Formats: sequence, structure tokens, C-alpha cells
Amino acid sequence: MREDLELLKGALDIHVHAGPDLFPRLLDAFEAAEAARAAGLRGIVLKHHHIPTVDRAYLASRAVRGVEIYGGLTLNYAIGGLNPFAVDAALKLGARVIWMPTVDARNHKRCFGELGRYGSRLSYGRPGFYEEAEGISIMRGGELDPRLRPILDSIAEADAALATSHLSAEESKVLVEEALRRGVRRIVVTHVDFSTSNLSIEDQTWMAERGALLELCYSSISPAWRCSSIDRSVETIRRVGVENYIISSDLGQVHNPPPPEGLRVYISLLLEHGFRAEDIRVMVKENPERLLGIGP
Repeated sequence: MREDLELLKGALDIHVHAGPDLFPRLLDAFEAAEAARAAGLRGIVLKHHHIPTVDRAYLASRAVRGVEIYGGLTLNYAIGGLNPFAVDAALKLGARVIWMPTVDARNHKRCFGELGRYGSRLSYGRPGFYEEAEGISIMRGGELDPRLRPILDSIAEADAALATSHLSAEESKVLVEEALRRGVRRIVVTHVDFSTSNLSIEDQTWMAERGALLELCYSSISPAWRCSSIDRSVETIRRVGVENYIISSDLGQVHNPPPPEGLRVYISLLLEHGFRAEDIRVMVKENPERLLGIGP
């Protein structure tokens, strides 16, 4: 079997977007599960910008046997923003990842000029009252928003994963330090090379030194987005260390390939740049398993 296809076997994609959604999606949750199973993946994590994915993960797992489906919650306006009550409920229902704000983050607005969407590249019929919204920040008056503390405590108690999402590098550093103080053991810095994050090698090293895993996504280097390049990814992985990275797809958009294919392309590119199969397996299987707290 080809080496890229072999490395898909048992991999975990921690960043998959599936319908139904406000944004147009290539696959629904059942189809995403079927595609992952067909490619031989161990499992996927379903992410949604507006609603929890725990229930659809449960139903997809029941309908599509032979692949693990995990859910989580993103703290955007639709669930009340930095809402500890929503986090508590999601975690008690089995959420494995709590994502900080994405399209409703204040930093997202700084990057894309608006909240709720991505300009002409990814949009939907956003309601007019979005125009009055400032965007969600984890900071309030120069201090950490007090609502973050019970959220982080709940994540720590559940031993779930915290993801930085579309926060700025500065916000992400504050978040990581506070999360560690409050006992959170599983942290991933979301798509470090996407427009909203764009972490320098120095910032990535800072995160890695504190035990956070660094996510690199196919979508960031895809022709549709071109936020980064495989050459930049190769440089950062070699400088910061394979043991600190997760490779995922961040796919499900209609203008991109299906998630397993994006993951396969990323794997193939890493092989072409000289990475060993065992190193790639760390990034697509072992580190995602560690983040989700599941055994091999």
C-alpha cells in the first residue's frame, strides 16, 4: 500500500466541519463519518461554529460503526459566548474539545473586517444585528474575563481539551497560562498558521514549552485559502519539534476536498519533504490521541 494511505490508517482528524450548518458544507455528519471510515481513520472530531456537536457525534457513531466520532462546543454568540453553563452541559454530555470563539472573536473581526463569516470566501445570510456586535474577547478591562475561570475549571475537571480557536496570539498566551494554573492538562493551539492565529516560530516554541500542542491544518495551505505554505510548515515542525504538532484537515468547506483527502495530501507533502513515517504518525495519530485522552 502507498505510504500516505497507510499513514491514514488509525489517524485522528481533530478538526472537521460537517453539516447541517449555516455555512455551506461538503458533507453532513454521517457522510463525514463514512468518509473517515472508508479512509481507515480511527476517528474525527466534529466542529461547528454555532451549536454543540456532541449529539450529532453520538448519532453519527451509532449510524456509522467502525469509526470514532467526537464532539465539542465553540464559544460563539449562538451559545451565549463565554458561557460556563453551556460548557458544563456540553462536557457532561461527553464533549472532548471546548473551542474558544471563532467567527465571533474580536480578533476574527480584526483579521477579516467583520464578524460571523469570512468575507466572500465563506459566508451566509448573517443577521443585521451582527453589525452592532464588538466581537468576543477573553479580556475585559485589561484583565481576564471572570467567566473564563469556571469554564477552565470545568474543562480541567472533565479532563477535556481546550482549543484557542481564533484568539490572537497575545490572548492565547494569557489563556494558556491561566488554563495551566487551573489544572487544564490538554491544550491545542488552533491552526497556528491561519490568518487569525499566525503564530511566529517563537510564539509556537513558547506554547510548546508549556505543553500545548500546535495544530497545522490542510485548509491553511489549500489553494482556496493560501494562508501559509508547506515550506513554512516544514520549517516550523523541524525547528519546534515533531512531538509538539498535530496535523488535521479543518475541512468540510464546499470549495475544498473532503477531510480525509486533505489529510492525505498533507501527509504526502510531508513525506515528499523527507519526514519519516514514524514522525508523521506522531502528528496524525499519537498526539491527537493524547489531546483527546484516549488510548492507542
